[in-house]
This record gives sequence, C-alpha cells and structure tokens, in this order.
Amino acid sequence: MYISKIEIENFRCFRTAEIEFNPGMNVIIGSNNAGKTTVIKALELIFNRNNTRSTLSLDDFNKSISDLSEPPEITITATLCSSENNTEDDKAVVASWLTKLDSPWEAKLTYKFFLPEKNAERYREEISQVYEENRWEILEKYFPMYVSRILGGNPDNNLRADVEYLDKIHCETLNALRDVDSHMASGRNSLLKQILLHFKDYGIEKDSDEIRFEKNQKAKEEFHSSTKKVVSNIVDRIQTEEILKLAKETGAIIGGSPGLKGRLEEADVLSILNLIIRTHTNIEVPISNNGMGYNNLIYISLILAKFKMITSKNQGENAKVFPVLLIEEPEAHLHPSLQYNFLKFLKEEVDKQEHSRQIFITTHSTQITSAVGLDPIICLEADNDAKVQAKYPARVFSNSKDDQKSKRYVERFLDATKSAMLFSQSVLFVEGMAELMLYPVLAEKCRFDLDRSHVSLIKVDSSTFKHFIKLFGANVEEECIIYALNKNVACVTDADPIKKNELITKGKGSGWNACWPFEIGSQETFKYNNISNNLKSLIGLIGDYERVKVFYNDSGYGKTLEYDLAWENSETDFFKENVKELEEFDELINSNWTAEEQEKAKVASGFLQYAEGKKGELAFELADILKPIGSPIICVPQYIVDAFKWVCFKREDEVQ
Repeated sequence: MYISKIEIENFRCFRTAEIEFNPGMNVIIGSNNAGKTTVIKALELIFNRNNTRSTLSLDDFNKSISDLSEPPEITITATLCSSENNTEDDKAVVASWLTKLDSPWEAKLTYKFFLPEKNAERYREEISQVYEENRWEILEKYFPMYVSRILGGNPDNNLRADVEYLDKIHCETLNALRDVDSHMASGRNSLLKQILLHFKDYGIEKDSDEIRFEKNQKAKEEFHSSTKKVVSNIVDRIQTEEILKLAKETGAIIGGSPGLKGRLEEADVLSILNLIIRTHTNIEVPISNNGMGYNNLIYISLILAKFKMITSKNQGENAKVFPVLLIEEPEAHLHPSLQYNFLKFLKEEVDKQEHSRQIFITTHSTQITSAVGLDPIICLEADNDAKVQAKYPARVFSNSKDDQKSKRYVERFLDATKSAMLFSQSVLFVEGMAELMLYPVLAEKCRFDLDRSHVSLIKVDSSTFKHFIKLFGANVEEECIIYALNKNVACVTDADPIKKNELITKGKGSGWNACWPFEIGSQETFKYNNISNNLKSLIGLIGDYERVKVFYNDSGYGKTLEYDLAWENSETDFFKENVKELEEFDELINSNWTAEEQEKAKVASGFLQYAEGKKGELAFELADILKPIGSPIICVPQYIVDAFKWVCFKREDEVQ
C-alpha cells in the first residue's frame, strides 16, 4: 500500500492541484514558494493529526479565491493504492474507505476544513451586505467557527473515517527548522525512552516463548537483586527520626508511623541514560556537544528505530500498519557528501520496506537529487497563470529502447552539477570547458546576468544533447510531454562544417570530414555542408518544439567558439597575437570571399590552430582579461547573444 495521489483545493498556494506519488521514495523539488512545504503540510493534516502544526489559520486559505459569497473550504484528498508490498493488514485498515475494489484497489481519505451549515447561513447573510474589499474581514470573524473532519471513502458520502483505523497509520515529520538535541538527550525524553524499552532484551526476540520467558524472568530477578541494595543504601542514609519527630508534633503519627520503602524499576534506570558520542580516540562527548548535522542523522536513525518498534508484533493490536516519514530539507547542517550518502541510505531503506513504507522529502539540494535518480523526483512549477503543477522528469521517457537508453544516460550523469538543471529557471547547454568558463563573462558583457536569471549552465558532449532535451519535452512521445519540465532551454553548439570527396568516397560509407568555413564551395569534386551531422540530427530531433531551441552560427562563416570569437574580433590584440598560421590557407580559401572575409578567416583559423590542445587555458586567460571594469570591448557572436536572450527571458527591446 502507498499514498498514490493527493488532491488539494484552496490550500495556501494551491487553488487546485493534483500530485501523484511514487511507492517508496518521493523527492519534491521546486523554487521558493512553489508549494513544497504545503504538500508536506497537506499530508500532515490527514496522516499526522496529533501534530501541533495541524492547526490552520486564515492565511492558509488560497488568496486567489475571488468569490466569498459562500464560505470557502479547504479540501485535501489522499488516495491510497495497493502495491506489490501489500501486507495482510493493509486492506483491512482501508476496507471502509475503498473506492475501487478491483486490483489495484484504491481507498480515499479526505480532510475538510469548513464552516458548519448552522453558521454558514449567518455568514451568507452578513457577507451579502458588505463591499467586496471587506469580505475577508467577515471571513476572519467566522473563522473561529470553522471545524475539520477526516472523511473515509467517496467524500460525497460525507462519512467520517474511523479513528481506530486512522491510528493504524503513523506519520512522523522532521521539520526544516528543527531542534533534534532536545528530543534525544536522555532517556527522560519519550522518543529515546520508548526505543530503549523496546530494544531492551532484543537479542532474545527470536527465542521460543518459553525460553524467552525464562530469560526475561532471570534478567529481572538479577536486576531487582542488584537494585535492592541500591535502594537499601539510600534508605539507610536518610534520617527518618527527624521525619518521625515532625510527624509526632503535627499529630500525624496517630494514623501510623511513616517509613520509607521503594523499588527501582528498569524504566527508572532507562530515564537516566544519556546519549553520548564516543570518538575514535575513546573520548566521550555528550550528544548536546555533537555537531548539528550528525545529530540530525542520529535523530532520523532513532525515528526509523521507532518505526520498527511501533510496527512490531510485540505491540499486538496497537501495532501500526503504515508508517510514513516526512522530511523537510534534510540537507540542513549536512556536508554535501553526507547529504548524498544519507539519501542513498534512505532510498535503500524504503526500497526494502523494513522501516518506513513511504518517505516524502522536500529539498533544494542538488546532492540529494543526484543520490536518488530520476524516478522519485517530483518538480513543482508555476505556469504563466501562477498555477502550480507537478512535473515528473522520469516519466518523459517512454518504454521505447531509445528513451530508456536516454534515461539511463541522464541518470548516470545526473551528478551535483548537472542536477542543477532541475532547480533552475532555464537551462543553457554547451559542449566544452571553454564555453563553461567564458559564457558567464560574455553574458555580462552583453548585460545579461545568468545567476540572477537562475540559468543553469551545463556542459554536455555534442552527441549527447539528444538525451538531455527529453527532460524538457523535446523528442518525446506526445503523451509524455505533460510530464516535461517547463523551462526555456538553449542548446548552443559549434557549426563544425563538413565535406566529402564524392569521387573517392562513393560507396564507401559517409566519408564526411571536418573542413574550414572558407573552403566551402572551393572544389567541385567535394560536397559541403555548413553544419555537422550531429547538429543536423539535433535540429531534426527538436523540430518546432517551442521550449527547446538550438543556437549555432548559421551565417556560413562559423566553426567553433574559438574560431567564431576570433572572426568577430579579428582586430583585437588577444586574437591577433595568438595566431598559428594555417599553411594550406591559400590553397583552401574560396576565391569568391572578399579580402576582408579572407583576412578574418586567416586570423580565426590561425587562432583555432594555436588554441588546439589548450582551449581551456586560453578561455581562462580571456575570461581574466574581460572581467575587470573597463576591460576591452569584445563582439559576441549573434547566435550566443540570442541564446542569452532566450534563457534570460529577454525581448529585443530589453537588450542594450
């Protein structure tokens, strides 16, 4: 069993929303105010009713509600669905909430926050007599009269869910702002004490009932024999004569002489136990002095231990059936490598279904998304009308062989850098280290700010653009586009013109080889193409898909970034001084090119020749030259400027 879907109406940033979940792990990402915390809160309202955060305020109503003539309601419906990991008790718990009996069966729980009808009549009367701008004041007046209910089954039937079965579902929340130290400092704390009691004598759990009973009895006898001496020692040290003297004076002794007697129980000893950290050098440190990040990990391990305890058969009829863990921003206080390893651990735990049946995580961490792969990721995005929608990157890939190959490729390379594309406003794909270093500087020269525009700059190989563009809806099956991330994506790539000698290569494979732009059309026996086969294929794959565009030098003069920069800035010292002349230039140049074009081509080809083997070094050097205020003016190729406009959402009239 798992929570397969939640439908939210009129709650916080959601006017209406439907979010589907995965069995096991769910990682919810999105920009600030996209609704990540609201989803956690919505789950709490249904499954964690004892939490103090379940109290609502007037601000929890969605502010886009325009018609207040009827008292607004907040409605949250969770659908529970059968899965491969069903237990015998799952269907028994949800039996009265079932809305679909066939396999896979479905059950529903609905949280409703509403104004009872007896108060609603007076509300309608009063609100009809005030101006539109004063209607929220009337709602505020009636807000204390609002009540909440959890309904089971079809919400139209208005049947309350049985509390006995609701209690079989246990939901634990680890908030973004958390003080875990106070929850686990000593056995006096309920969480730690419960766990210590449960795992006491845990080693004999697999023994037969008879042997376990004997071992328990023996352990208790030994404990009481030892503690009897402790209690006796304390009693002997107390001056009871003074107490008796006072009792005589008050007359209390007439009813009998007071004395002292006591018995130390195991639970009493557990209450005085404190968690400590023993370092590698055997130094003992109180848990309160341990790092916050490590304490967070220890606390979550205690929560998982609690899940094991509350689902144990030792709990009898009180055992929980469906434990759920909600974690907001687990990256808080955790080093990046700890984030990655921790999420790997959580994913393995929930996949094994040994502790938590389902985990929901909200995060801003690229380390975390890198650790879990694509399947668990749910991205919340607001459309142009500010309506929040859920997107599912893994679902853009169909079951076709090509799509599954692309998915595996993307997941392998979804490291901390590349997973940033899931969080950004838009994505700029480039194909070299030089581009990675130079584009932020070139963008600044053109008065674009990639950081402030939340642009993710990602380096991929020229032949692998085809895998990544599917995340954003390009080259996917029609029915999968609805799951794609809704971002502007620019693929900026080299033109890399090619040629082949038709006399030599006829019937011997493709025969295409790289060539210079200036030699296109210079020899009749050669066939030329202004762009490479990879680029031609990429253009065909994207087609006219509106959110993903390819940018390249289509002027007929382009080749690579280094060549194009040198061409546009052939009079600039940096490019003129770093030239290794091409020996065969005069033999290859198309005679139809003008003298100016030939001079530009000579500098551009010479610079590219010089840059071979040290493109990164030259890019770094050029970036250093261009960064300072008052640095030389440089002409940025138009296709790169157009790419900046696209990912920064700039119109022509906004660019100076």
